[in-house]
Amino acid sequence: MQEYQYSARFYDPVLSPWVRPIRHRIAAIVKRYQYRRILDVCCGTGEQLKILRDHGFEGRGIDLSEAMLEVARKGPNGVDCALGDATEMAYADKSFDLTMTAFALHEKSHKSARKILEEMVRLTDEGGDIIIVDYELSDQTSRLYKMLIYLIEWIAGGEHYRNFKAYLEEGGLPALLLDLPLKELRRYYFGKHGIVLLLLRKNTMKPNKKNYARMPGNTMEKREI
Repeated sequence: MQEYQYSARFYDPVLSPWVRPIRHRIAAIVKRYQYRRILDVCCGTGEQLKILRDHGFEGRGIDLSEAMLEVARKGPNGVDCALGDATEMAYADKSFDLTMTAFALHEKSHKSARKILEEMVRLTDEGGDIIIVDYELSDQTSRLYKMLIYLIEWIAGGEHYRNFKAYLEEGGLPALLLDLPLKELRRYYFGKHGIVLLLLRKNTMKPNKKNYARMPGNTMEKREI
């Protein structure tokens, strides 16, 4: 993706302090459930995969930005990341125990974001899990953090910012997840309730059309980190 051609090298140094708690929470989840076949969708610079490697877990990544992937693959700590379109990935069905994506859906059109999620479901094995990290702005979100998030997205500009606004207007993650065969296991909040991490399990039961997160037997855990 052309928009990351010049920013890729600065991406991690600028954003790492803000997202480090999220990355380490993901690592803790991976350690808890001992996933062995892991795919990071829209992996960017591969920072999450590098942290997982530090904890003894290998994974693959896929991203559409060659500039981001150059950073991911570079040096002795480089990780296995492929160039590809997350809306149509060339992996076989049920190839992974865990598929995950962070801060990728809000910058895509609703159609593309939904297709990415459908692909993640396809690639996740029965009883496997999906991790999603993205914005969730509500009355509980700190006003200061709302302003900061809008500022960050405004600086990104162009189509990215337009898609971010559409993502919020169209209902955010609940709208994107509607009718997918997923059961929510845990949720964790970050950034004064402005960012949510969802841990979802692929479930062959027919999901509740009104709210994927309120299925019978659901055991949610809500935490502000």
